[in-house]
Amino acid sequence: MTKRYPKYEQIKDYVIKGIKSRNFTHAVPSENQLAQKFGVSRMTARKAVDAVEREGFVERTPGKGTFVKKKQHYTTGFFRVRPFQKWADDLKVELSTEVLEARMIDPPAHVAANLLTDSQVIIIRRLWYFDKKPVRYEIRYLHPDVCAGILFEDLRNASIHSILINKYKLSLTRIDQSMEAIVLSRETAPLFKVEPGYPVFNIKRMTYSFEAPVTYVEYTMRGEMAFRDTFSPQFDPTDFF
Repeated sequence: MTKRYPKYEQIKDYVIKGIKSRNFTHAVPSENQLAQKFGVSRMTARKAVDAVEREGFVERTPGKGTFVKKKQHYTTGFFRVRPFQKWADDLKVELSTEVLEARMIDPPAHVAANLLTDSQVIIIRRLWYFDKKPVRYEIRYLHPDVCAGILFEDLRNASIHSILINKYKLSLTRIDQSMEAIVLSRETAPLFKVEPGYPVFNIKRMTYSFEAPVTYVEYTMRGEMAFRDTFSPQFDPTDFF
């Protein structure tokens, strides 16, 4: 159903969604094309493109058109999202995965708030190994409305993001992520075969398809392993193809 809001807002959302889903990777439609598509005046289309430009998604080149703005990349950090297999390949180690839990549960309060649901959600707990050494513990919650089939997938050998993008055809457009240094508790230390108090990183990540929450995950990762990677703080769906 078409949203009941001003035409220029519809045009603005159309252009931004096209950029986020990578339908527009170079130039975006011209003001004349947008005006014709939405049945509005060129002035209304220009107002929408002005708004997209103010939000930093595009840049205009006089006489040539309006183009997707290239984002700045940084060379260090812990905020690029990519399959864990690529980390293993870079480090030249063997990756293996143990599935500890995969089922439907009543969500904890913070998960229900993040996924915007009071219904049951999917929980997947996995332990990841480099050369048979446990390096990452994953607790992932997925919104059942879009991820219900994930429980029937090969969770030992597949990237969940890859499944969502390639099989379920979800456009994963935004990541919100935080990270802090913590130490392992008595409950989690045995998973890593170390003593409580061992230093690790705790990473909390929300993944969205446009404005709809898809998955919330918490990773616990060995501190010395996390320091061995360098990457850009961006999410690029093409990494999963």
